[in-house]
Amino acid sequence: MNDNLNKVLAWNEQAKPLWHKSLDNLRTKVVLATDNYSAFLAAAHKQLIGASEIEAMLEKGINQTPLHHLENEHDRFYTEFLPTLEGSESGYDFSFANPDYACARFGLETGQLINVIYLGFLACRNAVFQKQYRLLERKAELFFQLLELYEQGDLGNDNWRKLFLESLLKDFEKTHILNTYLSSHPDFSYYNDVIQNADFSDLRYLYALGSYISDNDKELARFIAEYPEPELASLADYIVESFIVSFERNNKDYKIKNHAGIYFQLGLERMAGLINDKLKAYKLQGLIKRPISQGANRQYQYDSRFSNALYLDQKIAEMSYKATETTYSLMEQEMKGNAGVIYVESFGETPFEPKPKETALKLSDEQRNIQRGISARISQLRNEKFPRSEESFCIIAFPSPEIGANFKEIFKDTIEINRLDSTRYARIQQCIIDVLDKAEYVHVLGVPGNETDIRVAMHQIKDPAQETNFENCVADVNIPVGEVFTSPVLENTNGRLHVEDIYLNGLRFLNLKIDFKDGWVSGYSCSNFPDEEKSKLFIAENLLHPHQSLPIGEFAIGTNTLAYQVAKKHNIMHLLPILIIEKMGPHFAIGDTCYSHEEDLPHYNIESKKLIIAVENEKSITRKEDPVNAYTQKHTDITLPYEMLGEISAVTAKGERLPIIKDGKFVVPGTEELNNYL
Repeated sequence: MNDNLNKVLAWNEQAKPLWHKSLDNLRTKVVLATDNYSAFLAAAHKQLIGASEIEAMLEKGINQTPLHHLENEHDRFYTEFLPTLEGSESGYDFSFANPDYACARFGLETGQLINVIYLGFLACRNAVFQKQYRLLERKAELFFQLLELYEQGDLGNDNWRKLFLESLLKDFEKTHILNTYLSSHPDFSYYNDVIQNADFSDLRYLYALGSYISDNDKELARFIAEYPEPELASLADYIVESFIVSFERNNKDYKIKNHAGIYFQLGLERMAGLINDKLKAYKLQGLIKRPISQGANRQYQYDSRFSNALYLDQKIAEMSYKATETTYSLMEQEMKGNAGVIYVESFGETPFEPKPKETALKLSDEQRNIQRGISARISQLRNEKFPRSEESFCIIAFPSPEIGANFKEIFKDTIEINRLDSTRYARIQQCIIDVLDKAEYVHVLGVPGNETDIRVAMHQIKDPAQETNFENCVADVNIPVGEVFTSPVLENTNGRLHVEDIYLNGLRFLNLKIDFKDGWVSGYSCSNFPDEEKSKLFIAENLLHPHQSLPIGEFAIGTNTLAYQVAKKHNIMHLLPILIIEKMGPHFAIGDTCYSHEEDLPHYNIESKKLIIAVENEKSITRKEDPVNAYTQKHTDITLPYEMLGEISAVTAKGERLPIIKDGKFVVPGTEELNNYL
């Protein structure tokens, strides 16, 4: 390991005795909640003491702690995040983590400051699991500084803000290096160790992972623990093989890499462990990440999504870039060994519809520009150091028990969807591509009542025998199989996309309408709120942010009609993830193309072997002069389901209409099999 990185790790370890000394002082303090400020300090004090109790449990060993003790500690911490029950005086409505509550007690400006400071104290619990002693020591130091101000009667916003910012910026670069080590370095093996040593029949192991654990997470963990070993191992094999195939199909070499990240939904630890085992056959080390959790209250996550608006400015943005640059240099060899990531997601959780709050922080126009700029520069730096053209990924999803009483049947059906024969689908999809390649533009129309009417401009094919516009997408990076996609020409891509009910980025959008002018979003609306401007702001913040507009980066036609049949059979259309639902109709991605940062590599259709020429558009081609601003760092797929679809037709330069889907059926010869499920 690099000596300078070792120094940062030692710097963190040296904070351990300082943190423990602070704890001794904290335990002698009794903070009584007699007013607003002391109530906040008492809550912060509770978080620090709670972190020390978790640390003691971890040092003793989770397996040595009775389950009910673990459950009690877990519930004590997360109670203040849970939605407040009627008549109760606890829960999220009474937490400083809630901007409404903080601002009600302190006023808007100071309340937002108190809210963000408190979020930092809440982070202490997870810091214990990752042994971030420097963060813990810093938070204890900040607590005593704020307590001193309070005892001196200094309750003004200025000095409290000053202390917060000083704490935030102290050892900024070292902190950034440490955080990157904990998230990306193959030597950080905490989660690997927990899962490798877990007895999956004993749910106590879940409490060593540092995430919120719901009843559904426990049920999923029990279900996976009891799942037949040969079948689960076969699934893990299939996932890893798909990951490896994604390299081979894209002419990449996984053998020059040595590790791959594994992200997974809480409750799927046994599957993650098997995936890790299977990677070893390809001489790849699995780097297991902290499990994904839905959290105790998604409103809390939504409220705090722009908490950096309290302090983001150009100075801090430049510090972030410099720290990233230093970190990449320190970890260059290790990060070059990254082959990519495997995601095992879940779906079926109760849909979330957020409540926008006037008290929640929002980025100003200037801050959005700063964030957009620094994100683009960091992304460019990463791609220069660790080219995405050398990495790959694989994503697959399984249902959560929260999906309903027929969870086990849905799980079984999902496996069938996920393991459809790629070879058969590639052959069928090629029939569609052969027609699409004749198009000057593709015309997509909704059924009566649906306002979708959009013409998608295609790249001009000069050598039909050797060139194609469309990728024949099977099950490798995106499981399940079932789509053909392209990067449209922006100019002359015009019209409206209208989807009545869809979940995007975990949020529900009702009557979402997006208008395009020459391939760019030119207008939008939804009916989530009676106030039209609120609805527009909802789209701007959750689909476009931090941009004012986005281009169409992808047009695709989904062919997985089995997935559609299963969704109708179980009435779960509204619960499916984009990963599956994008295979169930035409979809349009706003943001970057699917070939982002890989445009200059040759890409070939796996069935026809033709060169794919539609790998960029008028936005991404600017990378040759301005690589930083050529990409949006966004890609959101928006699907028009089959039942909302009236027609998809390829329209030739001579005006001839060649239908792909008409009146709810695939009509291209060779695609008849797809209609069996419709």
